[in-house]
Amino acid sequence: MDVKAKLELLIDAVDTDIFTLLDDDDFLRQSQNLIEQAHPGATGMRLTAVDGQKAEALIPYGQENRALHGLLHGGAYFTVGDTMTALMAAFHLEKKGQRMVTMNASIRYLRPVKTDTVVAQARLKSKAGNELKFICDFLTAEGKKAAQARYKYLLVQI
Repeated sequence: MDVKAKLELLIDAVDTDIFTLLDDDDFLRQSQNLIEQAHPGATGMRLTAVDGQKAEALIPYGQENRALHGLLHGGAYFTVGDTMTALMAAFHLEKKGQRMVTMNASIRYLRPVKTDTVVAQARLKSKAGNELKFICDFLTAEGKKAAQARYKYLLVQI
């Protein structure tokens, strides 16, 4: 199935009563548009690449992403990773009415980030039937791993 068909399946999963779609058939632009209208948009994340195998996004170190101690908030990491992997899972949808749902997720924080934009890089680890497993690394400007998350999704028919 081509990218345009995958975008149609993603759009099928979107509640168009509350989200505005672009008149655009670019998966990346449409995804960023949806991100900006939902909770992940509060992180200021910028999706730079996405397909069924890998994705990348930038998480700015800004006031909206700081915890009380001034470091990048762990919830920002987690939200961005979950959003990226959900969009990756959308590439594995096969028919209308199918949805991607998070079954389980975990994250390990490895080092604090105080001033850098973080690069989030997600990859598909495995696919078994309708179950998808992803790993998302969060890297500092120096390329050091600040955190790593694992997300498990199930593709379900509603």
